[in-house]
Amino acid sequence: MHSYLVEKLVMYVRNHTLMRRHAGAAGVADFANLSAPPRSIGFDTSNSRHVHLGDHLFLEPVMRACRLRGVSVVVAPSAPMEEYFRDAGYTVVPPAVVLQQELRVTPVWMYDSMPRAERRTRFLYLNTIDHHIERPVSEHLAESVLRAARLDVGAAPIDGRPHRVGPGPTPLDGADGRWLLFNDTVDSGRFRVVARDRAVLAAVAAEQRRAGFRIARIGTAAERDERPAALGIEDLDLRGRTSLMELFRLLESPSVAGTISFDHVVAHMGMACGKPAIVKVRRGSRRHVAFMKRVLIPPYTADRAAMVRYV
Repeated sequence: MHSYLVEKLVMYVRNHTLMRRHAGAAGVADFANLSAPPRSIGFDTSNSRHVHLGDHLFLEPVMRACRLRGVSVVVAPSAPMEEYFRDAGYTVVPPAVVLQQELRVTPVWMYDSMPRAERRTRFLYLNTIDHHIERPVSEHLAESVLRAARLDVGAAPIDGRPHRVGPGPTPLDGADGRWLLFNDTVDSGRFRVVARDRAVLAAVAAEQRRAGFRIARIGTAAERDERPAALGIEDLDLRGRTSLMELFRLLESPSVAGTISFDHVVAHMGMACGKPAIVKVRRGSRRHVAFMKRVLIPPYTADRAAMVRYV
């Protein structure tokens, strides 16, 4: 935890110094300075220590916007997201292949992951939580990357919604009732969550259960092993029993009415599938929380009042 926080502090300072000096637009540090469109673009989101599952969903519309303009796009995602990007029609490659492309795009948090000799050439570094972004994050970044890549912004509409996985078999097939998917863990920003925050989510789930919904508890096997005890509110414990793609298919199921979680990938996946989310935002400054609610939950144009209920 200590080393992680130190790394985050270094990144925070860099975002306000080096990256700010190369800012081509809010959330975009331009070390490429292209004069003509590239023939190929590589996106690297492979560092799972600092690039989380939700970040992939924020950036997939950016990749799609480039691909729709006739540019060859390759992607090096983190391992759990590889099948998702293949399902979306991308060529999935190792990070070394991304480095071979004419333009390389990666989250700002991966600056130190890049070879030292190449960090400041042919790169765009993206920051999805730059507080200077004033409209839905995925739409803003897609347009900004297109401009930096000298691609025609007006050639096709920009759709900030992430790729949706098609329906398929789920553990809820044949189950009675309307279900909510519940998750009270986080894979990032753990220091911003305390026991009281989890208790709030559990209380909301209990309230929804009394209202007639059934609760399916979801999560990874590691999350189950870390906190194996039942909460007394779940009708079904699916932790460790669903892959990311299976979770997408669950959220596409007509049996699932929505999600209850922190502000992470579960909520974002659900909203991408048209399912409303009950969200507990992790602790942060007032400015950061306001930013999240204004342009990141969800990161595309939507009726936020209908899609999200904050607790």
